[in-house]
Amino acid sequence: MKRFASLVVLLSLTTLARTDEPKAFPTAKHGNGGLKYVEKVPVLVVKGKPAEMGEQFGKLAIANAPDLNGLHEQFLKDAGQTKFYPFLEGMAKKLKPSFPPHILTELESAAKISGREEGILLFANTVADLTSGMGCSTIIVEKDRSKTGTPIFGRNFDWMPTKGMNEHTLVVVYKGEGKKAFAAVTVSPIAGVISGMNDAGLCVTINEISIKKSKDKPEFNWKGTPLLLTFRRVLEECGTVAEAEKFLRNLPRTSTCCMTICDKNGGAVFELTPDKLEVRRHVNGVCCCTNHFRSDALSVTQKCERYDALSPLQNKEAAKLGVKDVFAELDKVQQGKNTLQCMVFEPGERVLHLAYGAGPATKIAPVKLELGKFFDTE
Repeated sequence: MKRFASLVVLLSLTTLARTDEPKAFPTAKHGNGGLKYVEKVPVLVVKGKPAEMGEQFGKLAIANAPDLNGLHEQFLKDAGQTKFYPFLEGMAKKLKPSFPPHILTELESAAKISGREEGILLFANTVADLTSGMGCSTIIVEKDRSKTGTPIFGRNFDWMPTKGMNEHTLVVVYKGEGKKAFAAVTVSPIAGVISGMNDAGLCVTINEISIKKSKDKPEFNWKGTPLLLTFRRVLEECGTVAEAEKFLRNLPRTSTCCMTICDKNGGAVFELTPDKLEVRRHVNGVCCCTNHFRSDALSVTQKCERYDALSPLQNKEAAKLGVKDVFAELDKVQQGKNTLQCMVFEPGERVLHLAYGAGPATKIAPVKLELGKFFDTE
């Protein structure tokens, strides 16, 4: 009897523990799309025409997401924007005509199958244009400074640590007709790119810059392409840093930011305003970026503790860096619980090392994702 009672108690505790565990995306398939796990990282692959990919994303990353309503409400509360949300949603809808048509088709299809209001998806994909709060630090290591002999690109993603953000984080691999395949480290229901790599090994990440912190005092361009969708278009259309620069010089944008970008041969920082692009190259084989412009044409200040902490890497005498070294350097500029993700790209190998979770993510062991295998398989 004592053994039976002990067993009942043990089973009860086990059930309680499982109930308290954070919910996650279920492994599932829909059409030609499917979501599975690589270790603890959910990876969703969507394929086909825009409407088809939208259905797959809507079902597997939105309808199947754990309490997306709760995340949306908590995010607005944490940002102090609950009362202003109708206004923000209205501004997001004002940007709708500037969405690339194929992405808009995806979002409309995703909204329909998931039962979510379209306005919420528009807001999620214009959050970088309409609100502020992203931090982020990036490091590009050129070939000559790399222990591997190929470029290494590291990035901390710092954002408001809203409850549920980590449970809604996933990697989405897009394989659209007529587009380059690419992978995005994202948060449902964002279909744009915050951080990503394409099948050519080109990698991009966004570093938020307030529109008020640009020397040329630009105005917000309501007819420009929203920022996260701009980054996605670069991965869909370009294979090198040079191609991306040419592409962006002809693409109007809504606002200001930095794009840290790297291909198989090296990288740079693109300082972007709605109509200007300044290129900042490496110093002694290392290029760093935080959240301010540094070019003479756009900079209003160069004061930044995180940048100052990374700048010694640009000394001539500094040692070569490997993947583990880049993670260690990113740990020096982590922002505690706000550092939700830490990642290192290897463009030449088309590999992503990703750590995410309760911040600082720099303290979490990364998972190695062979993105090239996802790109190359049918």
